[in-house]
Amino acid sequence: MIHLEILIQENDNILSIHIRIATLADAPNLSFLGKKTFDQSFGHLFRDRNDLLDYLKTTFSEEKLKRSISKKNNIFWIIFYENNVVGYAKIQLNSPSEFIDSDKVCKLQKIYILKDYLSQGIGGDLQKIIFDKVFENNCNYIWLSVLKSNEKAVAFYMRNNYKIVGEHPFSIGKEDFEFWVMSRRL
Repeated sequence: MIHLEILIQENDNILSIHIRIATLADAPNLSFLGKKTFDQSFGHLFRDRNDLLDYLKTTFSEEKLKRSISKKNNIFWIIFYENNVVGYAKIQLNSPSEFIDSDKVCKLQKIYILKDYLSQGIGGDLQKIIFDKVFENNCNYIWLSVLKSNEKAVAFYMRNNYKIVGEHPFSIGKEDFEFWVMSRRL
């Protein structure tokens, strides 16, 4: 599936959500979304704002995103609510994990939606599109890392049949974080 358009009735208005595979031309929007959604989700965890800003500048630069989009095992989606860019996701095909005993595995590396749009059901629609792509690529498992303290995200993945299979640390600047590794058999 290359794209999906979903119509939502809100009061007397019909609103549309459009999800499609991102291209190189989407790098500026992905850069904006990456920086904004990461800051919204994790910015409060940084004691030194410069550590966060350095990470955002490096990780979500347009050049880095273009290189990532160009890799054959990476697939990005971009999400529009009406005409506003509101979220994105990225999977890596053929991405094994030490916690999963299979070689037909992919990683859900990023899935972020702007805070104001989190309650619109977009995450569930996006998961379906991601699962379709993963299944199409003959993967038996999908896995991800989620911050242990992000209880809403952990609960979302649990509701979508992910299980905790491991844990790992990750550091950004002076901050150390603990992540769950969660996976789902498809």
